[in-house]
Amino acid sequence: MTVKLEPPGLPPWWVVRERLRERLDAGPGRRLTVVTGPAGSGKSSLVADWTASGRAGGRVAWLTLEPGDDQPGIFWPYVVAALRRAGAEVQGEWRPEAERSFLVRLVVALASEPRPVVLVLDNVHALTRASIIDGLHFLVEHAGPQLRCVLIGRTDPPLPLHRYRLAGSITEIRHDELAFTPAEADALLTAHGTRLGPNAVAELTEQTHGWAAALRLEARALPMPGDKKDELADYIRNELLGEQTAATRELLLRTCVAERLPAGLAVELSGRRDAAQVLDRLAHQGIFVSARAGGERTYVHHPQVRGVLLAALGEGPVDRITGLHRRAARWYAGFDRHGEALPHALRAQEWALAATSVVRGLGIAEVLNGEGAAAFTPMPPDLDLPEAAVVAAAVAHYLDDPEACAKHLLRAGEMAGGRGVALPLSLAAVDVARARRHGGPDDLAATAEAAWRLLDGALVEGAAVPAGLASLIRLARAESLLWQRDLVGACAVLQPSEHDGAEVLGRLALAEALCGRLRRADEHARRALDRSHDDDGPGDAAADVALAWARADEYDLTAARVHAEQAAARLEETPDALLGGLLALVRARVHRGNGDVAKAAEAIAAAPAGPRPAWLTEVLDLARDALLAPGRPPAAGTTNEHAIAEATAAVFAGETVRARAVVATLGERPGLPLEIRVNGWLITAAAELGDGRRDRARRALHRALGLAEPERLRRPLLEAATPVRRFLREDRELAVRHDWLGVVPRAATAPQPAGPPPQAAPAAPVMVEPLTAKETEVLGYLAQLFSTEEIARTMYVSVNTVKTHVRGVLRKLAATRRNEAVRRARDLGLL
Repeated sequence: MTVKLEPPGLPPWWVVRERLRERLDAGPGRRLTVVTGPAGSGKSSLVADWTASGRAGGRVAWLTLEPGDDQPGIFWPYVVAALRRAGAEVQGEWRPEAERSFLVRLVVALASEPRPVVLVLDNVHALTRASIIDGLHFLVEHAGPQLRCVLIGRTDPPLPLHRYRLAGSITEIRHDELAFTPAEADALLTAHGTRLGPNAVAELTEQTHGWAAALRLEARALPMPGDKKDELADYIRNELLGEQTAATRELLLRTCVAERLPAGLAVELSGRRDAAQVLDRLAHQGIFVSARAGGERTYVHHPQVRGVLLAALGEGPVDRITGLHRRAARWYAGFDRHGEALPHALRAQEWALAATSVVRGLGIAEVLNGEGAAAFTPMPPDLDLPEAAVVAAAVAHYLDDPEACAKHLLRAGEMAGGRGVALPLSLAAVDVARARRHGGPDDLAATAEAAWRLLDGALVEGAAVPAGLASLIRLARAESLLWQRDLVGACAVLQPSEHDGAEVLGRLALAEALCGRLRRADEHARRALDRSHDDDGPGDAAADVALAWARADEYDLTAARVHAEQAAARLEETPDALLGGLLALVRARVHRGNGDVAKAAEAIAAAPAGPRPAWLTEVLDLARDALLAPGRPPAAGTTNEHAIAEATAAVFAGETVRARAVVATLGERPGLPLEIRVNGWLITAAAELGDGRRDRARRALHRALGLAEPERLRRPLLEAATPVRRFLREDRELAVRHDWLGVVPRAATAPQPAGPPPQAAPAAPVMVEPLTAKETEVLGYLAQLFSTEEIARTMYVSVNTVKTHVRGVLRKLAATRRNEAVRRARDLGLL
């Protein structure tokens, strides 16, 4: 049949794969090339494309084999016919009684050929007879450089390949190299008239493992949704499963319930001691499973093939599937691999084992946040097991049923006893989640402290606590400390790690901002916003409150207002008493900085009602009183702000000794926020000025400026008492040394005495054309070192629009660079 002597034709949608052409090109100096892969991997078309391109380096003799060709009397005549068709001068015919002499004559004839010959044997896996394999080996070994043999098959030919490898005379292309790359898959889809985005192509390539047949059928199905995917299932059943033995098919059916298949689990599910050997063979052939490297032999079914196997398994009795999952769950649990046991226990509805797996695997946080809660809703509520009671409490919490949650927690506590680390820690985590949502401050403080101690003990014992569970407890502990205004403790609890989520980073940013560490607050808040960018929900407002607080302290009022509005939008969805009170204080500071005292007082009055920390209520009251009645002595209080207000009132009343004494008491308090320390020195400077001691006032002001400069804390200095601000403007040395503050010294614009002009700094720039509202807003973002893209996202405009505003700012401020524009804007009082 001459059709067997022709290479397969290339379809119009064929994709040239240059990287594999180059691999085939590497073989002229080698006698043997082996291309192996499962059905539908494109191996025959690859070699046909290579030979058609003229890169084979010789005349091509092609022979496509079939199972019936596994006989010397059929195989060798076809080989001779293929060689003659390629133009080789091969004489004689094969005869059973003279096989050896035939092979010798064939070798001599090929060795004497003037031009090389490339013999391609497709479907070489059809050859199993030892005499044919020996003859083929003899031919490759003795024909010399004039013959290159290319073998294409689903399995390795039974030749001594190790000898060829040792001699360096073989080129091998296997199923992993035959897999399509995303770029090749995109070209294949395009050839079928289907265009997908890069992410969709990458996802499809990963799902199909780059299998050519699957990609081809998916490409056909995408433009015409329907039953096209059945074509792939039929192909798998007929071409792949159909050629396996019944015993191998049964092994694959029984093991397909596991997405990842350790060798021991394969033995457990199949009941065959040689399961790993069978899977090794199939993995080597690129069929059905691929072996994963690591500490244990683990296999992964091809996703499409596993889907077909699961569908076939589902056509049988339900008890069979349940039983296999039960076996898998118990096998994993027996090795304390509770996270891997859980999905199988759920599928088998082994509720006791499933609950135990959640608790012992410390996966309770996933149930609390809803990822695993739905799976446990059918669980009987009265299982006599503490682990089941803990899981039931977590499900009740997710369903927002506080009474049921408390009932199950009580029942779990009664049954718990002394059961290691996992059960008490999981129980405490659920209790903490309950207290955060429904408990008061005292309840949260007690439960958070207990959970924190358990977490610390578990980590000391070396337990692998998941990041989600640790974050839940850290957040609760930090929230309770923030309510108590233990800022140092909150920062210590929230020390960042690479696994922290947006909520942890946001609360850390808030704690750092309240401490006055504005640079750290900015860093953590931006990381928090980056990590919450892809979340569907409103997100936590802590990061935006922290950024608003930091920008207000830096006196960047435009940016502070923007972040305050973003925080307010988030708080509408998820109210928070602490964040709402702090946001009201920030808004008041923004209005105060813009000179609108009335609106500042209204912002404080608009702080959300409800329970909030006592210290925050006192700080809000003090801020309101300072706006409406500046200099009036405050009511009784205990906060640092109360001491500052008391000392400020003493300065207003001329009681400078008392003001300094009150400030001195602050130095005895540990962990003072930066703002309090700066205000203390500013009050000291005001008191010294009131006593006429300008040198001491200058030293105190220098201390305040030195503390504030690293964090660019401008607000307390720019809102200090009038004598202090006047003194700062008049003291040229201080103003110039601390130009970051943006205060223009009065000496720079005062009339100069007669005589030669002194070598002074140039006068502040004068802006002829005023900035527009949008340009002013852009200028505020430039001062924060926002990039053009960040400004565009914040203002909801295009990048080109932002660039236009920036050009306008630079032109009107007579600047060539952004930082120069910001400096001149500060000199002009625009920032």
